[in-house]
Amino acid sequence: MDSSTTRPSRSEIVRKRRTQMSKERVTSASKTATASGRPLVSRPRKVVGQAPTPTLGKNRRRFEIALPGGLALHAPTLPRLNVSWRLASLSLVILLSGMLARLMTDPRMFVDGINLGGAALVPGEEIFAESGLARQHMFWVNPAAAQARIAAIPGIASAQVSVTWPNIVTVVVVERVPVATWIEGDQKWWVDAQGLKFQARGDLASLLPVTVDDVPAGAMANAPRPVPVEAIQGALQLKQLRPNIELLHYDAQHGLSYQDGRHWRGYFGVGPHMDQKLAVYETLVASLMARGIQPAMISVENPLAAYYRK
Repeated sequence: MDSSTTRPSRSEIVRKRRTQMSKERVTSASKTATASGRPLVSRPRKVVGQAPTPTLGKNRRRFEIALPGGLALHAPTLPRLNVSWRLASLSLVILLSGMLARLMTDPRMFVDGINLGGAALVPGEEIFAESGLARQHMFWVNPAAAQARIAAIPGIASAQVSVTWPNIVTVVVVERVPVATWIEGDQKWWVDAQGLKFQARGDLASLLPVTVDDVPAGAMANAPRPVPVEAIQGALQLKQLRPNIELLHYDAQHGLSYQDGRHWRGYFGVGPHMDQKLAVYETLVASLMARGIQPAMISVENPLAAYYRK
């Protein structure tokens, strides 16, 4: 039998088919690698127990910048910062401490003056000095305590203190209004309509002077006692009715009196009814002058029982 006509055996057919399939797989893999442009890289196997190889730039970010013409520029990678909450808290504490230290030492935070209103008789320098606010830090300013100290100044009836950031302190005072000058020996006081005495600050020509003839022993060494309100009322009314009166006298027994220009002393007591007493006084003076009597004193303390002495 001719070999050219011999049919291949079954095993040869299977072998050829396997060879053909292997060639097709290789051809297909080559085409795939060529199309993707990526090289086939085998990864090394991880050996158990071997320490991991340090990788450069593991915690770094990589940035690519596109340029014209399809070029790519790789920007430097930046490290990734891991900030803990402890470090953040410490930074915040340091920042706040610095701000507090700045506020505590800033000269603008200290009181070096006040905005004063309502003061006409009491000097502003005295109010500022007595208030306790001079060179005080704004954090320690106590408006209520400053008000109490200012209200205790002689001649001040009340005070209002307000604070405005950063170092503005406004003080508004209400002064006591003097209506008479009360003279006890060498000591002069101003007296308001309620009979309260306080320090006289100079001479006011508009105030009626009243000198005390019977100053109690030790009265000037102690706290000033208030003046009877009835005495102040009577003195003001006498001055209104007789504007030519330049000086009044006062003693605890006879009240108010003045030296009449006709060479005698007239006594009027105290209280608001000086108009009635003056009417009785002038009537009695006219009667004495008509009879040619020169009195040494005339008393109308009680207008219903007026009398005179030679």
